[in-house]
Amino acid sequence: MARLCIRILANNHPTDPLLDMLRTQIGDVVSIQEDGHVWSQGELRCGQYRFLDIPGVPQADLISLIESVFDAKDESVLIRVRARTLNAAVLMSPAWKTRTTATKAQLDALTVARP
Repeated sequence: MARLCIRILANNHPTDPLLDMLRTQIGDVVSIQEDGHVWSQGELRCGQYRFLDIPGVPQADLISLIESVFDAKDESVLIRVRARTLNAAVLMSPAWKTRTTATKAQLDALTVARP
């Protein structure tokens, strides 16, 4: 089972809005861990994240959720921290707000490419 850590609060750069794209944003998967991973109390209590378990799905099957976007001409230049995100409106809806588990199909239905 994969365990996802998903950002649910804004994470804007404190002084330069142009750098926001280099930080995880609402709906972005921050981390994917295998079953049995124990999140720290700081992670659990900070209010920045939601945690979602995806039973029966190994971490490797979800790795695309944490892929970044690099410049085509210079692959050392980060363009965007995440290429994909979870639909924030759905993620924050009453039906999803308290969920702690989801199927791979449900997760796929929430996943969108970053504009």
